[in-house]
Formats: sequence, C-alpha cells, structure tokens
Amino acid sequence: MPVTDEDAALQAIATLEHLSVEQTEALTSINKILCNDEPFVDIHELFGHYNVLYFRNLLAPRVEVLWSPRLTLCAGICELSKDLATGKYTRIRLKLSTPLLQYRPRSDTINTLLHEAIHAYFFITTSWRHSRGDDGTGHGVGFQLLADAINNHGSYDITVYHTFHDEVDSYRTHVWQCNGPCKDRPPYFGLVKRSMNRAPGKSDTWWARHGAECGGTYTKIQEPAPTKKQIDAMSKKERAGMQKNKLDSWVKTAAQQGAPAEDKTSDTPIDLEGEGKTSPKKLNFKRKAEMIIIDDVVETDPSSSGLKASQKRPRTDAEEDDSVLVVGKKVLVECPICSLRIVESDINEHLDVVHPP
Repeated sequence: MPVTDEDAALQAIATLEHLSVEQTEALTSINKILCNDEPFVDIHELFGHYNVLYFRNLLAPRVEVLWSPRLTLCAGICELSKDLATGKYTRIRLKLSTPLLQYRPRSDTINTLLHEAIHAYFFITTSWRHSRGDDGTGHGVGFQLLADAINNHGSYDITVYHTFHDEVDSYRTHVWQCNGPCKDRPPYFGLVKRSMNRAPGKSDTWWARHGAECGGTYTKIQEPAPTKKQIDAMSKKERAGMQKNKLDSWVKTAAQQGAPAEDKTSDTPIDLEGEGKTSPKKLNFKRKAEMIIIDDVVETDPSSSGLKASQKRPRTDAEEDDSVLVVGKKVLVECPICSLRIVESDINEHLDVVHPP
C-alpha cells in the first residue's frame, strides 16, 4: 500500500519525541547559527541540519537548494527534475527568491526553506505522489500536520501562503489594459500585471473564458525603463528612436500645458515667393524643437545675383536680423537640452553623442 502524506508526516513527527544523537547534534548546530545577530544565513548549511532533524535524513543528496534571481511571484518553489532517458522524476530543486527575500527578515528565509523542504520530503516518501490537497496546492492534511509539528518544536512560523504581496507587486512592471467590459469590473479592472514581458494570450488558463465573457483586447500601457545593459546592447538606430520618442513627448507635453499659439511647433514651409510672404523676423527661435524650413538661399555675393559690382542689392529681412539662420532646403531643430540649432537629420546623432541617455 503506497505511503500517503499523512503517513509520512506521522513518521517524521514520531522522531521528534526522542531525538537521536545525530538529531541532537543537528539541533545544537541550528541553535548556534540562529543565536547570532547576522542578518543572513547560509541556507545550504541550515538545510543539511534540518534534513537530519526534521526529515529523517532522506532529502540529501536528491534535493538541491539554490537562490533564484528570477523568482518574483512566490518566495520559494519546489521544482521536480525529470530524467530524460527514463522519463521519471529523480531530483528536486528548492529555489528561494532572491528579489523577495533579500531585504526581508532572516526568519522569512528560514520559514520559506522549511516550507519547501516539507514538499520535497513528501515527494520522496510518497514516490512522487505528493497529495495536492483540496485546493490543488499541496497543502493538505499531511502538510499541515508536519508544519505544525515543526513550528511547535522550533518556534518557527511555517504558513501555507506567504504575505509578501507588496514585494510581489513591485516586480510586476509589465502592465496590459483590456478595452472591453472587464475594465470596469473589480477586482482586476481589466489589468494584467506581470514581472516578465509576456502578453496575455492562449497560454493563459483564463484566456478562453475572458474571450467569451468580455471579448476585449489587451494593450500594453506600462513597462520598465530599459537597463543600462539593454541600452548598450541596442543598435544606434534603436537608441536614436528612443531619443526621438523623448523629443516628441517634450513637444506634446508643452502643447498640453497650454503653450501660446505663436510658440507651437510648426512644420509648414515658409513661402518666400508667394503673396502671403512671411518675414523670418516674426519666427520664434527660442522654442525648443522649433522647425524652420527655408525654400531659397539668400545670396551674399552680388556678382552671383546678376547685379553690377557698383550696385547695391537690397537687404532682405533675413539679413537685417542676425538671429535668423538661412539654410538651403534644410530643416533646423533646436536641441531641447543645449539649445544648439542642428539640422533635423543630425539631431538624433547629436543627442546620442553629446547628451547620451
């Protein structure tokens, strides 16, 4: 008859009534580690002692303990490893979350380690038939029996679920918003938050239900800023695109804040030949990202204009105003950071080289 979680729990609890010599030595070592004021503990050393004291020395060497920098949704996980040749489970990895536990009290790390070790103990003793319980999480009667016994014996606080909700939420920086009816329904209001850049889709168990009940589509509304490493890995074109988007946002923000009409950016060509001639003197060159398009080049050499050397060519408005830059068929923009006027096609390179992000 196969061993159940309850059977395995009772067998482990029975060893705590009269500790063996090995268990007594393990308990002494544990107390010595926990009595110091160090904020961190060596989880591998502790796991070795807990294996002897609480888990009948059955976990080593089949169970590996390690820190995981990518585990952000739960404090710990018990991961089963399959043998590719036989297709059977042979090893277990206990992963503890570096992001969630590194700044929390040392006791949270210890309780999480014991919690996952209980799962590993049941997988090994029940020949991988560890009961999932009524809620499918593996925290059934057997788990609760053994967790309570360990809590009482060593004054621990092993619980079924962790309460690190704020920490978990802080890593969910990729956010999608649904435009369907569910955006007005609690508790999620059409939001999907994730720690990784994986858009909602068919791989989600709730996807089909959402399509039938809501039918809306998801649009990404938030994501974390790229790290320095990610920026360094980008091509020059990708970095230039980031600067262009930043430039666009500056202009948009100014427009939304009610900037005066004469200060607004305009990309309309200035007609110097038609009846509605606009004097360059009236243009505002102080506005950031102001765009100026000149269709003609004002010549400064009288001989090239068909005039005699003794004749004076009439001065234009552009020549009278020294602040006006006249460029042949070029678009000038003012750098939003240093106010230097740059040809539009060179602005991105200027921002990358002179004002790197």
